[in-house]
Amino acid sequence: MTFLSEADLEDFLMEELADLGCTLMHGAETAPDISQPLRASYHDAILEPVLLDSLCRINPGLPERALVEASKKVLDVVFAGDIIQENRRIHRLLVDGIKTTFMDGHEERNAVVKLVDWSDKANDWRAVDQYDIVGKTPRIPDVVILLNGLPLVVIELKGTEGKDIGAAFNQIETYKADIPDLFRTTLLNVISDGHVARYGSLSANLDRYMAWRTVDGENLIPNGSDLALETLARGLLSRETLLDLLRWFVVFEDEGRGPIKKVAGYHQVFAVRKAVEAIGAARGRDGKAGVIWHTQGSGKSLLMTFLAGRVMHHPDLENPTLLVLTDRNDLDN
Repeated sequence: MTFLSEADLEDFLMEELADLGCTLMHGAETAPDISQPLRASYHDAILEPVLLDSLCRINPGLPERALVEASKKVLDVVFAGDIIQENRRIHRLLVDGIKTTFMDGHEERNAVVKLVDWSDKANDWRAVDQYDIVGKTPRIPDVVILLNGLPLVVIELKGTEGKDIGAAFNQIETYKADIPDLFRTTLLNVISDGHVARYGSLSANLDRYMAWRTVDGENLIPNGSDLALETLARGLLSRETLLDLLRWFVVFEDEGRGPIKKVAGYHQVFAVRKAVEAIGAARGRDGKAGVIWHTQGSGKSLLMTFLAGRVMHHPDLENPTLLVLTDRNDLDN
């Protein structure tokens, strides 16, 4: 697929996101100086009214006061200046929800406020292009996908000649330095120059940004394919896959210099999905689900970690037992 300009590239991606169920918005529609603004200031990366409306839909029956108190756990910055620690904190809130208490008559009740509807029936999905944000200096990311008013994916597009993927990555790094609040709630970043399309975590270097090479887990596009951005959009940026990644396929590892955020590759996601299906089917037969065959350097330790986490929380598996064998000290750690 050939793009004549960067604007064409942005228009194509926005159309893909619309097809995937995102409401499209231009950054100007979120400006604080319009009637009924979605944010009070250009410094705000989160659309607070959208967040509160979403919490009401996702948590019916909970009083508004409890929802407002819970929202402050997200809106208020805890780890100022340490964006990865802050991202780690909020990731846990997104996955587990926020514990709160409220008065029901004269009785105090406990509840968990969910930030995300994992069935995706009550979520609010928006794709905003040219999203103006002011931090240390004003910046305008090309496209931001928001889930329930929270920035989830930051997308930077550069050029159309297949030579500017590094420039797109450098722009993301500039955003992290200048408007770090944008990344407090994010899952991942996407960079593309119209020919190459890759994604990476908040802490990833350019060489750790990965391609997403399949939509269905069966048919792979070759490396360097002109379908790279289209495949990444329809495969990675689908609502189902983003929710799966957010819930099951993120880990933070402490490596002495602070936490490193790791997000699964496409092969790990589809391997876990197939393994869970095989485990479920095996329960009605002889109990033998099969073997996952790994190649060297494929991220097998993380894949098995993702699978273990998914199995332990599977609604149809009652208190499963996991046997973990390791052959290196770093795996023990």
